[in-house]
Amino acid sequence: MDTNTQTAQGEIRKNIIELFEIEKLPEEKREEAITRIGNIIFQSVLIKALPALNEKELVEYEKMVDNQVDADVFLDFLFEKIPNFLQIVAEESENFRKESAEVLKQIK
Repeated sequence: MDTNTQTAQGEIRKNIIELFEIEKLPEEKREEAITRIGNIIFQSVLIKALPALNEKELVEYEKMVDNQVDADVFLDFLFEKIPNFLQIVAEESENFRKESAEVLKQIK
């Protein structure tokens, strides 16, 4: 895993904790919440990011998915191929937070 990926993963984790106030959860629930929210956000990120890949890169992406490569390798690939990948992650995290807040308002 390269330094950019490590930095980005730390930043993504920090953003999820801050945006969703996860530090308020009991310790045993924090990791579960971070993982669940991260997975949801990552799906949205892929929807936005994949169109930026050219045909050759998409074939490489599909091979990685088929071979179930390690998450760090996969993230390194995305950071290398999509220059604004971290920005997309931040935007999708914020969009998810806003949508979640709106749903919660409607429930109350």
